[in-house]
Amino acid sequence: MTLAPLVTVSTRVMPHEIGDKCVEAVQMIFPDFVVEQVPTQSPFPVKREEVDLTCEGVAPDRLLELLGEQRILDTALDAMSVNLQANATNFLISRQAALSGKVAFVLEAERTIGGVIEVMLESEDLSDWLQEATWHAGRMDVPRSVGDEVSMRADGSVTEWFDSKGRATINKED
Repeated sequence: MTLAPLVTVSTRVMPHEIGDKCVEAVQMIFPDFVVEQVPTQSPFPVKREEVDLTCEGVAPDRLLELLGEQRILDTALDAMSVNLQANATNFLISRQAALSGKVAFVLEAERTIGGVIEVMLESEDLSDWLQEATWHAGRMDVPRSVGDEVSMRADGSVTEWFDSKGRATINKED
């Protein structure tokens, strides 16, 4: 398998949010996410500013485990590669879903309740790593690769695999 990429994880804690809960949410997906100082809860009116928490070099193992358990490996391939540029990509995960131990990808244009976790991946063979990390047995019947003809579009819309009459629209022989 290709070497795991450098994973940098960050989240923004807004003044109205509880810092411990925000960190707990990130740690549900990335257990080794460690930051020096977590914003403390303040009485109303809160006077602190928003705080960005970042940790570089976290392991992607729990993320990948959850993707398999949730059976969303094809969605993950698409969501994690939609911003792929050369040897780096970034994507967003819902912090609210993470608090429940679930992975829910968030599109950049979406506004989500509960904040987001930003994940940056960097590696020389990142495209290959993404394909290997999200591989499952179903790909033997329907092969997938980064940016293929059935990839999710950047706006999150799906590519239909069947037309309105149930005929396959992919892997058609000409």
